[in-house]
Amino acid sequence: MRVNYKIIQAKDFIKAKPTGEIDLDESKKLLGQLAQMEQLIGDHEILMDLRDAYGSMDHADLHELVLELGRHKEAFRSKIAVIARDDEQFNKAVFLEMCANIDRFTVMAFTDFEKATIWLQSGEGTGDSIEDLWK
Repeated sequence: MRVNYKIIQAKDFIKAKPTGEIDLDESKKLLGQLAQMEQLIGDHEILMDLRDAYGSMDHADLHELVLELGRHKEAFRSKIAVIARDDEQFNKAVFLEMCANIDRFTVMAFTDFEKATIWLQSGEGTGDSIEDLWK
């Protein structure tokens, strides 16, 4: 079964304050607006690309952003793939993955775009693990 997915890049919704800290309220507002626009397009999964996001985004900020997407879960089917750099950002994304797999949607962290799209297009829903992708 073919599954469509929409890519949301960090530059489209992450806004920073002059101090370099994330402007969480503005970022959540923009992400919510993006989710609502995507809902009009159709039935798809979400790929959130954070690789180009720099600045001081902590675990709580990332968690709030994914929860904001969850508030608009009617805008997508059931999965959010988060692509992060292979550094501390990925560790934060994995933490987010553990915290956010709730309420009819699943989050999984990746550093590789292709692996993320394979997971999004897999027929498997919640409960996938990265190891299952390569069996």
